[in-house]
Amino acid sequence: MNENFTIVKVSGKIVEKADELRTFVKAFAGIKGKKMLIFSGNMMAQEIGNKLGIKTKLINDRPVVDAGTLKLLTMVYGGLVSRLFVSLLQGNKVNALGVTGADMNLITSARLTDGQLGDTGQVRHVNTAGIAQLVDAGIVPVLAPITHDGRGNLLFNETDALAAEIARALALRYNITLIYCFEKKGVLLNTDDPDSVLAELRRTRYKAMREMDIIKDWFVNKIDNAYSAIDHGVKEVIITCPSQLGKSDKGTHIKP
Repeated sequence: MNENFTIVKVSGKIVEKADELRTFVKAFAGIKGKKMLIFSGNMMAQEIGNKLGIKTKLINDRPVVDAGTLKLLTMVYGGLVSRLFVSLLQGNKVNALGVTGADMNLITSARLTDGQLGDTGQVRHVNTAGIAQLVDAGIVPVLAPITHDGRGNLLFNETDALAAEIARALALRYNITLIYCFEKKGVLLNTDDPDSVLAELRRTRYKAMREMDIIKDWFVNKIDNAYSAIDHGVKEVIITCPSQLGKSDKGTHIKP
């Protein structure tokens, strides 16, 4: 029987708020069994970039990754934010290791073909044996969304899709639970009511809600990636917030 493995993707808005970050890290530390963390942090990268004179252009809230922006994202994600997470996790007795997709050849990507987003990658291969090697040794990987193309070039990856691709690949080895942790309590029926959480969302209802324009754009990417993961063997996908992390009766549970 396959072991349980939890993948948590945490959004940048949590990373950038000290209190929420500490709440999240404590809750993540309490998750039992094998686990890994994937993070983002756009506002922090933009703020540091502004101080360095590197302006980040956005298309549909995604960065256009030119040479300067790629250096900035690698520095902020692979350096500052990664070390912040690792230090906080070590303080919570979690033996964490900050990595990028280039380390141990963990994630290979190809540059998106449309070219609009510059050096933005799409996952082509996940080194599941490498990830297993880390977690089997009791190490919790903390993955920055920087990958490589196998030819010496770094790429930046959108984190919701990155988490789903890793979950899909690891589902061949483990019973995977994928958690998208961000500032909302789950998928909301009414974005003006923070407590209008859908406890369960099945595909048929999701399609109907999309057609009725009930699901707002900033939920769509997470949910679409959630269903991609479910369709490829992931046991469960949960959308939740830091204070609910690890509570099985909270958040929105994505169902086929």
